[in-house]
Amino acid sequence: MAEPFSTIGGVATKDEAYRKLMHHIEEAINQCLVIGHFYNTEDDNMSKTLAKGWYGIGNEMLPMMKEQIRQIAMRKMQ
Repeated sequence: MAEPFSTIGGVATKDEAYRKLMHHIEEAINQCLVIGHFYNTEDDNMSKTLAKGWYGIGNEMLPMMKEQIRQIAMRKMQ
């Protein structure tokens, strides 16, 4: 289900790949928070626990990963 990779003049660029990756990570963060919200609306304890897990992924794990990727990219693209 991969979509065609956009290119500039027929050549794939690191910049475009990086921007696409950051966009997808942002989308993943948003979707984790949405899933957490849906679990949080249910009344049982297991759902509340799952909601906390999804919030943890969306608020801590993915942003940490995004920052690490940003740091690596800053070193490699200079």
